[in-house]
Amino acid sequence: MRNLLPVLTLAISVLPAAAGAQVIDAGDAVCRPGDTGCARFVGDGKGGLPKRGGEKQPVMIGTSVYMLTPWQAERERRCLALAGWAEARGEGADAMAGVMWVVANRAASADQPSLPCRVVVAAGQFEPFVVEPVEPRNRQKGKVAKPGTKPKQTAAEQAKLAADPRVEARRILATIRRQATVIRAGGMPSWPKPRLAADQEALRVARGLAWNLNDDDLPDPTARASLFYSPPAQAALRRQKPDWAEARLLTTSIGGHSFYRYPAPPEERITTQVAEVGE
Repeated sequence: MRNLLPVLTLAISVLPAAAGAQVIDAGDAVCRPGDTGCARFVGDGKGGLPKRGGEKQPVMIGTSVYMLTPWQAERERRCLALAGWAEARGEGADAMAGVMWVVANRAASADQPSLPCRVVVAAGQFEPFVVEPVEPRNRQKGKVAKPGTKPKQTAAEQAKLAADPRVEARRILATIRRQATVIRAGGMPSWPKPRLAADQEALRVARGLAWNLNDDDLPDPTARASLFYSPPAQAALRRQKPDWAEARLLTTSIGGHSFYRYPAPPEERITTQVAEVGE
């Protein structure tokens, strides 16, 4: 996979949903009728986490067919869902699908086929999955902070913080970064437990999108984009647009995100391929 950028900025958005974004309603069907595997994956059906091992089977993600065990397929789809939800949960299903397709398209790179989980935790690429160093000392007292120690809060203070979208966004970012550590170690990421109803439903929808992310069930709305950023988020963070965000490479805009393709040679194109990628 060609590394053409220092950082692919996927900032956790604390901005309101973009104008024109597809609204996600509680109760929307995210799986086809009778798809018990999808129902289990999104939390609507029975069944637990697949066991490690087992026979590898073809699993289509994006434009690639990977040979994966059920456990491996679960892991890759969870990485997709977490990336889409973390970045675009406030902008609707189309925007979350666009983010996931960017991950899938990068994994399908003709130069170096990879896996979605490897893509999202690649060094210096996806900002929500960047693990920041932990400050070990209490700056006010100059003492080492004890693990798990938190100042006590009243019930009213806890309720107020839980209802604050910006506080919740920071909590979600911390959760995603903890899961990034699990992914880098080769483990299975856990599902976040958002406090706000809108985030809960968006996560359910993101899980359904990740399960069905292929050209047959959920065609790529980004026209094979491999890069994207959020102009509103960049402006809020007082950042300049990335150098690679050239008008000639823009494929589409969905919600608050703009999607771009790599400047590729004329003969290079992404096609459906069978990817034998080891764990």
